[in-house]
Amino acid sequence: MIGQDAATPADPAAFRRNVASWTARLAPFAILIAMLGLLQWGYRDDSPTEDEWAHTTRGIAWWQTSDMRLNYAHPPLGNAIAAIPIALMPGNAHVTSSRHWKDANIGRVALDYIEQDYARAREQLFRARRMIMLMAAALAAYVWFWSRWFWGERAALVALVLVALNPTIIAQGRYVTTDLPAGLATMLAVGEFARYASGRAGRWSLVTMTLAIGAAAVTKYSGLLLVPILGAIGVFLAATGRGRFEGKPAARRFGELGLHVLVAGVGLLLVINAVYKFDDTGMSVRDILAAPEPQYPVSARYKQQLMEKHSLVRFLPAGLRIPLPYTYLFGTAAVTALNAGGFTSYFLGEVVRIGHWAYFPVMLLIKNPPATLLLLLAGAALALRRARAFSMRSVPVEVIATGGTALLLLASFMRANLNMGIRHAMPIMPLLAVLAARAFDRLWALASSRRLAQLALTGLVGSTALSALLAAPHFLGYFNLFVGGALGGYKISIYGEDWGQDRAALAKYAKEHDIQPLYYNYQSETRRIEWEYFRVPYQRFGCETVPKPGSWVALHALTLKTSPAKCYKKLRDREPDVKINNHIYLYRIPPAPTKR
Repeated sequence: MIGQDAATPADPAAFRRNVASWTARLAPFAILIAMLGLLQWGYRDDSPTEDEWAHTTRGIAWWQTSDMRLNYAHPPLGNAIAAIPIALMPGNAHVTSSRHWKDANIGRVALDYIEQDYARAREQLFRARRMIMLMAAALAAYVWFWSRWFWGERAALVALVLVALNPTIIAQGRYVTTDLPAGLATMLAVGEFARYASGRAGRWSLVTMTLAIGAAAVTKYSGLLLVPILGAIGVFLAATGRGRFEGKPAARRFGELGLHVLVAGVGLLLVINAVYKFDDTGMSVRDILAAPEPQYPVSARYKQQLMEKHSLVRFLPAGLRIPLPYTYLFGTAAVTALNAGGFTSYFLGEVVRIGHWAYFPVMLLIKNPPATLLLLLAGAALALRRARAFSMRSVPVEVIATGGTALLLLASFMRANLNMGIRHAMPIMPLLAVLAARAFDRLWALASSRRLAQLALTGLVGSTALSALLAAPHFLGYFNLFVGGALGGYKISIYGEDWGQDRAALAKYAKEHDIQPLYYNYQSETRRIEWEYFRVPYQRFGCETVPKPGSWVALHALTLKTSPAKCYKKLRDREPDVKINNHIYLYRIPPAPTKR
């Protein structure tokens, strides 16, 4: 009959397929939107952390001048991107007007900048934080793209969830530092290397890989570790005839690799020089060692001889010209000097000065959500199960690239003396997430006939969202349930969690409860300015200050746990009367006894 086709009911199976198809298309956008929502949740309530002012000032300086003298502690790319919405605002003080510009003391230059109009600078900082949030979302989006390119929709969606809803990644994505940008740049570098090594990404993969490695090298000095790491993995793949080298004679494999290494090396030099605006590049070794060094707490100990003590250029001929900016070379030596001197931190209930080999492995275990850890464990179990038939040829190139880089980065970090929190391990975290997603994909295939097992796997991945929601909005203080959450976590680590972000919460509590008179240890000059911005009366509380009877004392957990034993003796064994987000302790000093 005419019109019969139009009246025919739709095929239920086709309808379900359409629904599944649209769900698969919309799910990544929904997850990214959820991530951005979590990133913005209460971010304006967090006071500036100690590091953010220097990073923000460096970013503004990059846009204001071609002189890169401030970019020694950190390369400029991440800071410059964060400063995009604020650097060209009318009324900005010029960084060269600071009396400390000549000495390149970034801490003092930053202090001069914010003291001119603190309220304005504070608002600029919040704007810069939004750029870091966008970079965090870009990290999650690339992880989705990369996993989908190699493994398909299911693994990509899982990888996206494990990155976008990871409380620790969200925490670092809310502050203006180089740590989240370093995680993004590392993932891009390893991801593009894997695509290049697979031989399936086309002729431009060498270019994208080179640019990504360059981005990592000018975001954080740890990005330079990718050069030997990815180089070694490339040699291994060429030696075993894997990926793009498959089926080629040995001479051709190594010839191709050598040519590509040369091209990538030249490209890397161009990227570093371009981001440093070719400032003071091509100097001779003699001139490099004789140049006035930036003056700040680390270099001050060396009396203009830091490069003589810690730079590798000192071993080169005096007349040789180095095709890298002076500030970049000084920065690598300065980081080496800082690492050699150690850093006061807190780990496993003890104050540490020299880095502990277990610090970063433990931090990765307690700061990642359970889903990531359990999937990684399951992936390792699957590998052991097939150990008898194990062959490197059965391991995909992309797994070798991500897993090998994660292990080698971790081995390098384990030797470091700078135990400053999980943030320094950010380059490893997205690599672990994609490996966990790969494990999920294999487990799903093994459970193809077991609906209950697949539901359990789905629930496990979904629990990452619960971890994020339970941590919100105080993501820095996240510890997973395997360590008992905050109860156990703060017995292990406090340095990366008490970062000064809770000053606003302390000020709010002090005003609402009329906490007066108040003694407070504000820790540093930039933090003093932040505290005084809230106009809460206080008296400075030092190591041996004796507070008046009936007063209140506010002390940061980090200060209490890392100060010399002679300090704050009467407070150490006493439970705080109030805890502000587990990071600031409030103590009520008993009033003087009444006379009879």
